[in-house]
Amino acid sequence: MVRKGTKPYCILHRKCPHCHEGEFMVTRDPYDLSRAGDLLDGCSVCHRKFETEPGFYYGGMYVSYASAVALGVVIYVATGTIAPSTTETTRLWWVLGGLVALTPVLYAWSKIIWACLFIDYKGVDPLPGEDPKWVKR
Repeated sequence: MVRKGTKPYCILHRKCPHCHEGEFMVTRDPYDLSRAGDLLDGCSVCHRKFETEPGFYYGGMYVSYASAVALGVVIYVATGTIAPSTTETTRLWWVLGGLVALTPVLYAWSKIIWACLFIDYKGVDPLPGEDPKWVKR
């Protein structure tokens, strides 16, 4: 079981990287394409901002790329293992279909993974001496 206060908890539950209680994204559904990948300005529970600096989430593209490559390899190997008589073209079509179908999920997860890599758990209450630029109030 993953405990609150750990990075895997933040990632798996897609919660605020600061307090692990508030929501991180505008919608929990990655297939709501009109708001896919939209983040809240800050946490509704601890009132801390999610963006440490302008362009912070551009780094999530690296996570998304690595996740897409890993997913493509898994689909390719799984297709070859489950149906060894398939052609290379068929396997590549399966990879392409899987990547297209899961792109919104990879996009949403890449942002929370990137945030959890660089933002540490602090709890709900402001820490003594915490930089006020983080707090949204």
